[in-house]
Amino acid sequence: MKNKKFKKKYIFFAILAVILIVVIVFASIWLFRVINGKRVVISVNGIEYTQNDYMMYLRLTKNKLFDEDTTRLPKATLNTLVDEEKNINTEQYLRSKTEENLKIAGSIEKIASDNDIKLSDEDIESLNKEKADYINKLGGKFKFAKFLYDNRTTEEAYDKISRLNKLYDKVYEELYAANKKKDLTEKEVEDARTMYNTEYMKARQIFLVTVDPTTKKDLSNSVIEQKKLLASAIKNELNENSDFNEYIKKYSDDAVDKEPPYDMYFKSGQMIKEIEDTVKELEIGEISDIVKSDYGYHIIKRDELDEGYFQEYLNSMRENKFLTDIYNTIKECKIIIQDSFTTLRVD
Repeated sequence: MKNKKFKKKYIFFAILAVILIVVIVFASIWLFRVINGKRVVISVNGIEYTQNDYMMYLRLTKNKLFDEDTTRLPKATLNTLVDEEKNINTEQYLRSKTEENLKIAGSIEKIASDNDIKLSDEDIESLNKEKADYINKLGGKFKFAKFLYDNRTTEEAYDKISRLNKLYDKVYEELYAANKKKDLTEKEVEDARTMYNTEYMKARQIFLVTVDPTTKKDLSNSVIEQKKLLASAIKNELNENSDFNEYIKKYSDDAVDKEPPYDMYFKSGQMIKEIEDTVKELEIGEISDIVKSDYGYHIIKRDELDEGYFQEYLNSMRENKFLTDIYNTIKECKIIIQDSFTTLRVD
C-alpha cells in the first residue's frame, strides 16, 4: 500500500516538475524576446527604432511583396531572385526595403517636427477606432495577440507604425496638398499641363473577354467564337452618331455593375500594346476595327483629351514632390545603425 502511495506521489511530482520545466522554458523564451525586442537597432535623427519596430516594418514589406497574411518565409523563398538583373534575392530585398522604410519614418518625423505638425486629439481618436476595427476584423484580442506573436513584434510597435502612417497623411495634407505651403509652383503646374497634353491619351472601349479572370486561361472555343461574332455585330451597328457609352454599358464585360464615365486616361507603357497602338492610329472621335489581344476583343473609340484626369495627375505630382523631399531629408538625417541590425532575421 505504501509503495502505491509512494508511486502516486512520485508520478505527481514528476508531472509537476515537467510542467515547471516547460513553464520556465517558455517564460525564458518570452523574456528573451521581450528584452531582445526592446533593443535599439537603428536611430534616425535621434528617433530610436527597436527590433520590435523593425519586425513591424518587415511585416509591411512582406505584405507588399506577397500578401497580408504572410508571416514566416521558407529558405527557398528567401533565396528566390526578385531582381535577376541586379542579382537580388527575396531576403536582400526585404532587408533593404525595411531599412529604407525605417529611414523614411525618421524623415517624416523630422519634416513634421520642423513644421510643427502634430497629431490632434481627433487624429488619435481615429487611430484608436482604426485599431479597434482591425482587432475585430482579426477576430478579437486573442487573435490580435497571435498576430503580433507570429510577426515577432508588439502592440507598442503596431501603435508606432500606425501613428507614423497617420502623420505621413497629415504632413502631406498640411504642406503639399493644393494651395498649401509646398504645393506645386505655377511653373510646375504649367510644365505638368504641357506634359499631360503631350503624353496622355483618352479613349473608351467595348471589351469582350475571352479568358477566365481567375485562372487566366482561355475560355472554350465555342464561347470565344460567340464573343467574336458579337464583336462583329456590334461593330456593324456602330457609327459616329452612336451613343458609345450605351454600347459599353450593354455589351462590355468590364463595365458590369459600373456606370459612366468609362474613360481611360493613359500614357505610353500604361496600357496593353494592342490598345495603345490602336489609339495612337485613331483620329479624335474615330472608332477602331475589332482589335484582338490576349485578353479578348476590343472596339475602341478615341476621345479628345480633357481636364477629367488632369487634377489627379497634379495630385500624383504633388505626392512625387513629397517623396522627393522625404528622400532629400533622409540625406540630412544623422543615421546610426547598430551592428545587430544586419543580423536581424527576415524569415
